[in-house]
Amino acid sequence: MILFSARYQNKVHVTLFICIAIFLSSCSQIRPIKITQDFAVSKLQTVHTLDVYADNNVIHTLLSGIDSNSQQLAVRYMNSSDAGETWSTPVTVNEHISGVKKSKRGNDFQVAASGKTVMAVWSTQGGEPWVGIISAALSLDMGQTWHKIPSPVSNDYSTINQGYYDLTADSQGKFYISWLDDREESGNTQGLRYASFQTDSSTWIDQSNLEPTSCTCCWSSMTTDTNGAVHVLYRDDSPRDMMLVSSFDGGQSWQNPQSVWDFNWTFMGCPHQGGGLATAEVNGKTNIHTVIWNGSEDKRGLYYRRLKLTGANDTPIIPLGDDSSVSGGIATIDDRVGLIYVTGTAENKRVVVKLSDDNGQSWQEDQALTTLGSKPSHPRIVGTPEGFRFFWTEWQDDGRAVAVMSYF
Repeated sequence: MILFSARYQNKVHVTLFICIAIFLSSCSQIRPIKITQDFAVSKLQTVHTLDVYADNNVIHTLLSGIDSNSQQLAVRYMNSSDAGETWSTPVTVNEHISGVKKSKRGNDFQVAASGKTVMAVWSTQGGEPWVGIISAALSLDMGQTWHKIPSPVSNDYSTINQGYYDLTADSQGKFYISWLDDREESGNTQGLRYASFQTDSSTWIDQSNLEPTSCTCCWSSMTTDTNGAVHVLYRDDSPRDMMLVSSFDGGQSWQNPQSVWDFNWTFMGCPHQGGGLATAEVNGKTNIHTVIWNGSEDKRGLYYRRLKLTGANDTPIIPLGDDSSVSGGIATIDDRVGLIYVTGTAENKRVVVKLSDDNGQSWQEDQALTTLGSKPSHPRIVGTPEGFRFFWTEWQDDGRAVAVMSYF
C-alpha cells in the first residue's frame, strides 16, 4: 500500500503512482491498486470519524478529528466531482455553528447529498458532560459554505445521549436520518428514531420511533430506492439479530420489521457491530443488499444476503471471510455489488473486498487492499459510474489515524 499527501490548493491534484500488486496468502486473486490516498490534506492531525457518500460521480466526504493548527476538534468536508481523482479544498463545517464532541469509528458523523445540496450531522456537547446531541448543517453550494439548521432532536432531550446515526437523501432533495437514543431510560436498550428533512421549509417532519428496544450501540444503516421507499437496517434487542424496516410512502408510515436472517442470537451486551445496506434496480425490481454481523459462537462473523421487498425471501445467506471478519460495508452499481470488510487478528488485520457482477448470485474471490501488519478500521465502499471506491482509517506507528481511499 502506498500513502501520500498532495499539495494543499483549490483542487488537490492527485498524482497517480504505479503500484505493484503484492501477493497475500489469504487472497488468491489480487489486482493492481491504481491509487491509495492519505487524506492528510484535510489538515487534521488525526482522524476520529469518517463518512463517504456518492451521488453519481460526486463523492462527498466528512471527517472529524484534531485540527493540526488549533489542536481543537473539527468537522471537515471535502468532495470529488470526478470519482476520487481530485478533491476540493477542505472546509470546516462546524465553524460558527456548534462545537464538536469527540466520537470514534462505528459512531461516525454523517454526510449526504442531493445535487448541490449537502447535509452534515455530528455530535456536540449536550446538557450533561458525557452527552452528545445531534447538530446539523446544510450547504446549498456543494459544501463551500454552511449554515446551521435545526437538530432532528428537540431540546427536550438535550440530556439524552444521541448517536449511531445514518443519513441519506433522495433525488428529490429530501434528507432522512436514523439514530439511537434512550429517552425511555430503559438502560439495556435504546430506541431507534427516524426523521426526514424538507429543504424548502428547513424543517424536520415524519418523526417516528421505529423500534423502542434496539441494541444500545450498533450503528444503523439507511438508504432509499428509485421508487422513493426508505429502508433502515438495525440490530434488535432480543434476539440480537439484524432487522430491516421499510417505508413505501417517504417515511409517513412503516412496515413491520423483518429479520435479515434468524440466527436467534441471545446476548446481554452490545457487540458494536451494525450492518451495511444498499439497493439496486434490476429488471424493474428493487433488490435490497445487506451485509450483517452475527456473534453466536458457532456462526460468528459477517454474512451477505439479498432480500426482496415482497414475497418469500428464499435467497441464501453467504458467509464472508472467517469468524474474525467484522465491520462490513456494501454498495451497488446497477447489477454489480461490492462488499468491503476487515478480517484477521488485532496484530494482523486486512481490508478485504469481494465483488459480484450478477446481482449477488455469484462472487469473485476475495481481494486484499492492505498489507499484513497494517491497522485498518471500519472500511466503507461507494459506487460511482467509474467503479467502486474504497475508504478506511488506518492507525500509524506514531498513534495518529489517517483516512485512506483506494480503487482498482
